[in-house]
Amino acid sequence: MAPEPDSTSAPQEPYLVPECDCGGKECIGPEPVPWLSWQHCFKMYEFRYGVVPLDKQVIATARLERLLIRIRYEHSLCLAGRKQGPIVHSLTLLPKEEVRIYEYDRYRRSTAVTNRFSVRTSFYTLTQRVQDAYSSTKTDAGGSVSTTSSASAGGGGGIDLPLIGSFGGSASASASFNTAAYFDVASVSEQFSHVAETSSLAVESERSIVVSTFEDQESLHSTARTLRNDNDCRAVTYFIRRVFEVYKLTTRIVAIELQIGDRWVDLGAAPPEIQGIVKKHLVKIDVGAPHDPEVEIALPTDGLLYEAELAHCCSCDCEREAKTRLELEKLQLENLNLRLEAARRQKRLDAGEFDPFEPAPPAPEEA
Repeated sequence: MAPEPDSTSAPQEPYLVPECDCGGKECIGPEPVPWLSWQHCFKMYEFRYGVVPLDKQVIATARLERLLIRIRYEHSLCLAGRKQGPIVHSLTLLPKEEVRIYEYDRYRRSTAVTNRFSVRTSFYTLTQRVQDAYSSTKTDAGGSVSTTSSASAGGGGGIDLPLIGSFGGSASASASFNTAAYFDVASVSEQFSHVAETSSLAVESERSIVVSTFEDQESLHSTARTLRNDNDCRAVTYFIRRVFEVYKLTTRIVAIELQIGDRWVDLGAAPPEIQGIVKKHLVKIDVGAPHDPEVEIALPTDGLLYEAELAHCCSCDCEREAKTRLELEKLQLENLNLRLEAARRQKRLDAGEFDPFEPAPPAPEEA
């Protein structure tokens, strides 16, 4: 039996880590700003104009030749999640095979540094272009539609602000049902959803990524990766997909304004008789009216998803496959033996037996 430890020896005091106050509490800075919950939305605004017909009495009383109204719509794109896009490339690796692949970002290779923008900036710009093409050819039953006017940031290299355009600069609806159809939030939202979907496809085409196993002369502008199949008997197929951010589109009316003189004023600030005429002309169109077209806008990201799929069929013969299983079973038995030995030693320690676990080798006999 091992000798019991001497109870008269004083135990060693534990080492205490000194407190570091950096010179006192007066040096402690304010608490960090808390993180808010993730709710990512970006908004785009659209204006539609119209002329409200006035009778002679109102024209004489209010001293207005005509009443021009402007309705502002807010298109909100809120991040709903992410999803896998189309397959960019796929390849199958045989057992123990290794392949080097190259990723080519055509957008970065085909554009100058000063003309490269983020995905959202490209989406803003293409949305305005699609809206320009759409509004320049569209005609309305109540009158002609003017060309879209866009706002650009000065000195920003042509970066478009999220103001996608204005419609109907001289349009005057001849009947109430035409006015309702022209200013209806559902109709505006449906039209913008078509524009947004077309713009998202244009962004995807502009930012195409090519994955290939062939190296060209411009390999310095590509990203190289090595894929290796470490399996002994099964092939692995890699599916390479684009990663998209999915946004949910909703639209609502945020303002109804009137042009009085050289200024635009809110409908609530206009005289009561003018408010009544405008509300009667717009029928059920009012501030806050929402619409959900139930569409999802997918914008591409710069990332790729590599998804590996193990082959269902084994490429080894029966003897080799059996050998692999036997080697695995041998490893399992060795692991079980180590566990049992660890449990046996723990039982001895719990029982107070401190003898060596392994007996000392016998001393060599003297000649």
